[in-house]
Amino acid sequence: MVKFLREYFHRGQGKQTETTAAEKPKRKESTRDTVESILFAFILAFMFRTFEAEAFVIPTGSMAPTLYGRHKETTCTQCDYHITVGASDEVVRESGLLEQNSRLSSAICPNCGYNNEQIRNELAFNGDRILVNKYPYEFGDPDRWDVFVFKNPQEPETNYIKRLAGLPNELIRIRGGNVYRINEDGPEILRKSPDKQRALQIPVYDDNFAPVAILEAGWPERWASVREGEVGQIANFVESDEGWQANRENREYTIASDNDSLEWLRYRHFMPHPEDWVAYNNSRELDPRARLISDFCGYNAYTGEGRRFDSQSANEVDLGRYWVRDLTINFDLELNSVTPESQVIFEICEGTSWYRCEINPETGEAVLSEINSMLNERREELATGQTSISGPGSYAITFCNVDDRLCLWVNNSLVDFGDGANLAVAGATEIPFPTDRDLAPIGIAASGVDATVSNLLLERDIYYRADFGINDDRYYRNSGFERQLASLSDNPEAWSDLYLEKADEYDQLEIQIGPDAYLALGDNSPRSLDSRLWGPGQQTVPRKFLVGKAFYIYWPHGVPFLNDGKGITVRSHYRLSKAGKEKVKDYPRYAVPFYPQFWRMNRIR
Repeated sequence: MVKFLREYFHRGQGKQTETTAAEKPKRKESTRDTVESILFAFILAFMFRTFEAEAFVIPTGSMAPTLYGRHKETTCTQCDYHITVGASDEVVRESGLLEQNSRLSSAICPNCGYNNEQIRNELAFNGDRILVNKYPYEFGDPDRWDVFVFKNPQEPETNYIKRLAGLPNELIRIRGGNVYRINEDGPEILRKSPDKQRALQIPVYDDNFAPVAILEAGWPERWASVREGEVGQIANFVESDEGWQANRENREYTIASDNDSLEWLRYRHFMPHPEDWVAYNNSRELDPRARLISDFCGYNAYTGEGRRFDSQSANEVDLGRYWVRDLTINFDLELNSVTPESQVIFEICEGTSWYRCEINPETGEAVLSEINSMLNERREELATGQTSISGPGSYAITFCNVDDRLCLWVNNSLVDFGDGANLAVAGATEIPFPTDRDLAPIGIAASGVDATVSNLLLERDIYYRADFGINDDRYYRNSGFERQLASLSDNPEAWSDLYLEKADEYDQLEIQIGPDAYLALGDNSPRSLDSRLWGPGQQTVPRKFLVGKAFYIYWPHGVPFLNDGKGITVRSHYRLSKAGKEKVKDYPRYAVPFYPQFWRMNRIR
């Protein structure tokens, strides 16, 4: 290759002439030839180094739902929502054999709370296969919020993959689900970029997958037309037959322009728990309760030997502990007629602050404001921006309050509100506390407009827990505090009292990063062995242990087809028994034929 490039170089410079074999003189390698050979070798090496990449398989679910480890998938039998749960606990990582008494037996739907027992017989898939680019870290420094691969400082032969949350010489605080840098003038929230933040949202409720059976039995719909009254079901919101009209079959909500008053379509977090489904299945009276939106992670919500729902058990399934106030609402807005007096409002509540985006649908002008319930609902304008809304038409809307920042996308285009959308600049509190209005935290209001809202999807941000390693005595006391919080999710006042009393001790963790070191956190914060748990003095990743930046999922897993979607078994699981290695005949490990998941082959954010 070097000889070819050298000859090509000479021809390009007019220094090589055509000769016959007899005419071509023999000569010794000159100093110039040697230098050129070294130069071209260096160029080739540099070119290959530029595109240097390595393939990795994700073994566990510490980065779920961004990246899946070994997992199982099924469809909820009550709402048809697609469920993915981690299954890495089933096997011994080194041998691939099944652990004793570890097989998953059921999975809780993150959309409707139903416990799906058919997961036991579903195939288990290997983790995502990803490409890791080593080049960026060899010639530059990592960026905050990169997904990166590194050698575990305590086990240098083991590769870990996490998200880079802290940079050299920073004092990092994890509190209230957010990550802060402690500066001389106080804490500064470390925001993700809007696009990355949007990609990391975790589903709370998709209205296109409503659990029809329990709704027909009397469980409340989560989205409803409401008006504010003196006495209401939640936060003085009273369901109303006027205003928004629901088409439950198509999951659409419409309002007519003859409504001059502001009418609210409101989300109430009536998330059924597994015990509510037990009551439904046994024809017992239902006891629906609106709850605070929690950091419930569906990827971890499974049962098996040793994992159950008993709140007194140390091995209970985690249905969420902490109130998550960082929310994102997505929906389609169809405007059929507008007037100069028309008005459309989106609202996200966060404790005593209600953040609104008010849009004039004729001009597209958007105004962000804060309504403070503790100051007699005083309204303070925060920022203005121009959207692409311009009268009748179809618009895809995303509005969020994440990382103490308000963002609005219209047709996937981010609206520029300037610094006024950064709530820390606007004076938002660092750690608010929930109120009854946080049981119904999302609202869509309109007046003087013919409009239809559909495809409602509510999401939440990652909640980074301030977990402690086993060498910290708080590790043993923290679980009791978290169970107490979970039991108070339907009582915001009591939840707030307990949280404010104990948060400094149990929901705050500070880590000092040394020079040339980094802080690693997993997206699946409730179940991630990351910097928080490595122990004092060992909570960071030295620069020399960095491997590279994860940048692409090139093979999620194949989807079997034929035989009712189960394919044809070509290999079963094995487990250790008293007789030795034993085949588990009813548990396939690999099946064919299958097709790729093209929709999950994408860049890692």
